[in-house]
Amino acid sequence: MSTNSFLRIVVQQILLAVIYFLVAVIALEFAVIKGNATLIWPASGIALAALIRYGAKYAVGVFLGAFAAGIYAGDVPVIWCLSALGNSLEPLFALYLLRYLPFSKIVYHSYDYLSLFYAGATGAMLSALLGSTSLLLADFISVDQLPEIILHWWMADALGILIVTPFLLLFSYYQVKLLLNKRAVEACLLIVVSFLMALNVLTDWQNSFFNLVRSDYLLIIPLVWSALRFGQTISSIIIAEYFIVGIIGLLSRQGMFIGVDAEPNLIFFCGYFTVASLSTMLVAYVANERNILYQAINSSQSETYIFCEDDMHFEFVNQCALENQKMSLFTALKLTPIDLQIFLSEQQLRQLLKPLQEYQVTVVDFETVLQREDESLYPVEVHVQRVEYSNRHCYLTSVVDITERLEKENYLTLGNYVCELSPQAIMITDKDNLIVRVNAAFSAITGYQAETVLGLNPSFLSSGRHDHTFYRALWYNVDAVGGWSGEIYNRRKNGELYLQKMTIKALHNPHGEIENYIAMFTDITQEREKSLHLKHLAEHDVLTNLPNKSLLQQEFNYALATAKRQGTKIGLLFIDLNDFKPINDNYGHTYGDALLQTLASKMQLCIRETDMVSRIGGDEFAIIVTNIESIKACRILSSKLKRLIAEEVVVDDISLKISTSIGMAIYPDQGGSLDELLNAADIAMYDDKKKMKAINELEQGE
Repeated sequence: MSTNSFLRIVVQQILLAVIYFLVAVIALEFAVIKGNATLIWPASGIALAALIRYGAKYAVGVFLGAFAAGIYAGDVPVIWCLSALGNSLEPLFALYLLRYLPFSKIVYHSYDYLSLFYAGATGAMLSALLGSTSLLLADFISVDQLPEIILHWWMADALGILIVTPFLLLFSYYQVKLLLNKRAVEACLLIVVSFLMALNVLTDWQNSFFNLVRSDYLLIIPLVWSALRFGQTISSIIIAEYFIVGIIGLLSRQGMFIGVDAEPNLIFFCGYFTVASLSTMLVAYVANERNILYQAINSSQSETYIFCEDDMHFEFVNQCALENQKMSLFTALKLTPIDLQIFLSEQQLRQLLKPLQEYQVTVVDFETVLQREDESLYPVEVHVQRVEYSNRHCYLTSVVDITERLEKENYLTLGNYVCELSPQAIMITDKDNLIVRVNAAFSAITGYQAETVLGLNPSFLSSGRHDHTFYRALWYNVDAVGGWSGEIYNRRKNGELYLQKMTIKALHNPHGEIENYIAMFTDITQEREKSLHLKHLAEHDVLTNLPNKSLLQQEFNYALATAKRQGTKIGLLFIDLNDFKPINDNYGHTYGDALLQTLASKMQLCIRETDMVSRIGGDEFAIIVTNIESIKACRILSSKLKRLIAEEVVVDDISLKISTSIGMAIYPDQGGSLDELLNAADIAMYDDKKKMKAINELEQGE
């Protein structure tokens, strides 16, 4: 505990002790035994209120105040100690009892008030026993006087708790402001009138100021007024006001509590305020609870009616019903339930309500259609209970307009219909990702029927082709962003892998919490295969299945970017088959095509995985060689290709043999684009072809 908190508690304890002491000193003026037992002890109410509101630790302040009051009264030490102990144990014991009783410290309900009085009166017995015992031990009283002193002591403490504690617990700035905001003028008038009446009756004040007609019954008027109009808070203020004025009357020896012998009649005082307080507060609580119930019913968003069992005329119609029916209360009270609906006769309605009359059920529910005063119709759900109202058997009827609900049900029915007819597979899971709904398309695509997957986690569809990183990224987008869309491989019931285009959305409730996930997907396996096939055809030579010039250009662009980044060179080989046309002319295109396919396979075997061979014409090929330092690598590859292509190829027992001419070009030495390198390589290829022709002619001449 901080120093500031400790000092604050110390100051509060001292303040409570001072207040207790001052109130006790005033009460001791009415002591049955001088300086001790009294029939008025408001300090007990202050003590219990302090402990209820601020905690049991404030019993220390009560003890100090009671101890100081005993010293002030001139008692002997045994009385100081036992009386102070009893006065501090009294609220502690009451506080302990309240823990086991239905009680709230705002004393909002009648049972709170009764629990408070019961606990306080029980605790007061403890104080009365200890205090009276201290008087007996100090020889202030005899044993014969002990029962009477215990009774007086107990009555004083119980009365103090009955009047003061509810007042202190109920009285707050917020409560008073709330009441004054509603009926400020009336509340102020009530307090003033009650004060004047209390002065008139309890102190004979009118003898000095007004010549009013004195009547002890005048005090009842403000009590009833406060109980019925304002409830328990203002009622506790009026009672406390009477109590204070009554004490003033006792001190001044004036008013209704002064006997013919001009002495205070304390028994009458205690009895009067006990009865007045209990009756007024209980009436106030009952009235307040009924007002709250009335306000709740009248402000309810559902139509509420009360109609008599015998003639069925309405006795009560709430505001919602009047607004929905578009009629005044005067008009409504002339009607019966039969006037508001068109599908039930009086006999049919009474037959529906018969189980209530025979006590077979407590509530009857049914649906019907009501008709407004403007003859418009609306569907309703009706709940009827049998109640006592104004000493008559009546029916309390709650009517709920279900137009919106039926529209939602129709909308959901339409949604279910659309869901089932959707060509897209739809899967809905709960917040724990367990399947709660799938449609027919889901079963058609996956092979799983709805009844076999409900309650399962969709992970059983997993293909195994995606790692945990993929799924973590997917669910991060769903939970953080609200959804994910993309392509994913899953597995059918028969084990077949398929590619699906999927969209996943998180569905939130009005509080922003995820309630469901919905996944919609289509099988795009065939579509993707067709797309890939078309792409392959667009980028490859149909005969040899080698990349065509379009794909060669893409590969060159990629290789060019890499070469620029790494500072390497690119080699391009232009290959032309010598004397290929005579093979087609002599043996037919079938043999020529077979030869091209064989040579294409051989060329692919000669190159690295990072290189590419492409057919760019009838008997022309090009090879991109990446990541080289000089033309030497191209020369080595060229020699290898010439030897390989020159090998004999047998097609249907016919031996075919062909040679090739190869030209080479290097990036960046001979060009910066594919076309530039192809032109340079083409020129080099013709040079190679001329050299080979010259060599062949020389060999033939020899």
